[in-house]
Amino acid sequence: MNSDYICSVSEYVGTAAACTIGMVIATVDPAIKLLLDIPEDVAAIGIVSSRTGTVAQALAIDDAVKGCQASLLRFEMSIDGGKQCGQGCLFVLAADTVTDARKVVEISLERTDYWMGCLYLNHVGHMEGHVTAHAGQVLHEIFGTPVGKAFGIIGAAPAGIGIVAVDKAMKAAPVDAVWYGSPSHNLLMMNEFSAGLCGDYETVKKAIDVGKETGCQLLNSCGMTPVPIKDACQVCGADTVKASYRHNLK
Repeated sequence: MNSDYICSVSEYVGTAAACTIGMVIATVDPAIKLLLDIPEDVAAIGIVSSRTGTVAQALAIDDAVKGCQASLLRFEMSIDGGKQCGQGCLFVLAADTVTDARKVVEISLERTDYWMGCLYLNHVGHMEGHVTAHAGQVLHEIFGTPVGKAFGIIGAAPAGIGIVAVDKAMKAAPVDAVWYGSPSHNLLMMNEFSAGLCGDYETVKKAIDVGKETGCQLLNSCGMTPVPIKDACQVCGADTVKASYRHNLK
């Protein structure tokens, strides 16, 4: 995907890291509403979809919904991670107006660029660890974390590295696991293991930091030192990551 390309499709909103694209539909066709089980009273929808990642987009959309008149309508993952060992995602958001739909998608794209900064990868796989101080309704619906509590999610691919990273994380601080994903549970046979952790902010952050350091060291033993996703194309080569970034991404 080329971030220099100007799309003239009226539904287009923009793109963000990891080939994430945002779109809106002002008036959804009745047949599409039926196919996707969209309630009749939903006036407009926002769509966020990507080739790579799920957690960063979920955190971004959780941030966006907190300040918009919108809600999560549909969430799905897809087997589409390529060399990252991960998955792609689809989020459909309900809004009262097309203006609200566009706003929530715009903020989601901006926040996806931010949260993708917590993803590290090399030729072998990836390591990610994220912490938010106050989980919102979207994170509650997807991961089951209590609304308003600090929430962190940590995971790695290959899956065995993720198990060790999560184990180290939970030993480092008193946190509760509220969700997990493995190749046969929640992750659509992806070669990854991850867990959602809940507690107070400082303990969750400590756990995630320890787990992330562990995972990066294990990935390093398999190949090269993991690098932030925004630098992966330059360091690892263009084929290593499906990347699309705004020019202002730092």
